Amino acid sequence: MSPEDRTRSCATELVCRDCGRRYPLLDAAFKCHGCGNGLDIDYDYELAKARLAEIPVDEREINIWRFEELLPIVDARALARVGRYSGRTPLIHADRLGAELGLKKLYLKDDSTSRPSLSYKDRVVSMAVARLLELGKEEIGCVSTGNVGTAVSSLAAKAGVAAYVFYPSNMEKGKARACRALGAAVIQLDGNYDQANRACRELALATEMQFANITLRPFYAEGAKTAAYEPVEQLEWVAPDHFVIPAAGGTLSSRVHKGLEEMETVGLAETAGTKINVAQAEGCSPIATAIVDGSGKIEPQTPHTAAHSIAIGAPGDGPLVVDAVTSRGGAAATATDEEIFEAIDLLGATEGILTEPAGGTTIACTAKLASEGKIGPEETVVAIVSGNGYKTLDEHPEKSWPEMVSCDVDSMSEVLDEFRQHGVGATLG
Repeated sequence: MSPEDRTRSCATELVCRDCGRRYPLLDAAFKCHGCGNGLDIDYDYELAKARLAEIPVDEREINIWRFEELLPIVDARALARVGRYSGRTPLIHADRLGAELGLKKLYLKDDSTSRPSLSYKDRVVSMAVARLLELGKEEIGCVSTGNVGTAVSSLAAKAGVAAYVFYPSNMEKGKARACRALGAAVIQLDGNYDQANRACRELALATEMQFANITLRPFYAEGAKTAAYEPVEQLEWVAPDHFVIPAAGGTLSSRVHKGLEEMETVGLAETAGTKINVAQAEGCSPIATAIVDGSGKIEPQTPHTAAHSIAIGAPGDGPLVVDAVTSRGGAAATATDEEIFEAIDLLGATEGILTEPAGGTTIACTAKLASEGKIGPEETVVAIVSGNGYKTLDEHPEKSWPEMVSCDVDSMSEVLDEFRQHGVGATLG
C-alpha cells in the first residue's frame, strides 16, 4: 500500500486480552487461536497523540472518521467508501425530560437520527464494511436482532457489496422489509438470536463469508468508541459524570469505556471520573443481573421481552461490560416491558423524540438510577438513545383515536373538550 493510500490510523496489532497472543493487523483472525477468546485492537498511543496534534479539530471531518488515528482502518480507499455521513448525531439537553426525572443536566445522545439507517449500529457497521473492503471481499453477512441488519443493508449498498441478513424467529418485520427494500437478502432462521448467532458462526467458518458482527467483530466493535468521543467533544471536552447505555451483546458500553480511556491517554479530555451505567430489559438482563447481584458472572438467559433489538441472552462482550461498569464505579438497572413503553411515551411527550424499545429501556433505567440515588440531580448525564421508533411502531401498544368524527364544529369541539378533560395523549372511547 502506497503512503498516499494509508489513513492516519495508529492501529498496530490484533491482541488477545486474555492470553496476550498477538496477530498482524491484516490477519483475518477474529478469535484467539490459543484460548478461543475474542480479539481486540492495539494502537500506538504516543504516535496517535502526535498525529492528533497535527490537524486542528475544526479542520477534521464531521463524521465517525473525525479521529481516524484512533480507529483501525488503514486503507484510505476503503475508508472513503463508507460511513462518510454516519455519526456526529445531536447531543440534546433534555430539560423537560430531566425535570420529570429530577436531573438538571440530562443529555440525550440521539443516535436515532444517525445516517443512513437511524441507529447507533451505523457506527460499528461502517467499520466492519470498511474492513471488508480492506480485505478485498465483496459479500458481507450479519446476524441481527434488528438494527444491525438495516445498517449492513444500507452501508453495503453504498459500498457496492452484497449483503445477507440473518434474523431470528422473532424478527421485527418492519426492519426486515427495510433490508429487502435496500437490496439485501433476508433469511429468517428458526431459532432465537443466540441460536442464530451460533449457526451463522458455523456458516462463516464453512463458507469463508465475512460476517459484520462475527468474523469482522474486532473492527466492528471499534466503531462504538465514536459514541464516547462525540459527546465529550460536544460538552466542550468536559466528560460527563455518567453514561447510561442500553446493553445487548455489550459492544457499545464496553467500547465507550475504551474510548474514554483513549481520550485520557492521548490528552483530549480527562475522563477517569466518568461512570458507565447499563440498561437492560427485565426479560433479558444477563449483564445487569451479573452487576446487581455482585457476582460479575454472566449467566445466559432465554429472552422474553418486547425489546427485541437488545434481547441477547448470551452477550459476547458481557464480561467486558461488567469490567467497564465496576471499574468506573457505575451501576445497572432493568425495566419491565410496561416500564419501557411508558418511558418511550414519556420521551416522546417531553422531548419530541420517538425511540424504539432499546431507547425506552435507557430512559426507564435512567429514571430508576436517579430515583435510587445512583445518579445525582446535579450530575451531568449522557443517555444514549440508540434506535428510531419509526422502525418499530408495530411493536408499540396500540393507542386508538376518534375516527369518522363529523365535519362540523359542534362534533369537533366535543372531541376537543374530551381530550382537554382527559389529556392530549389520552385514549378516548
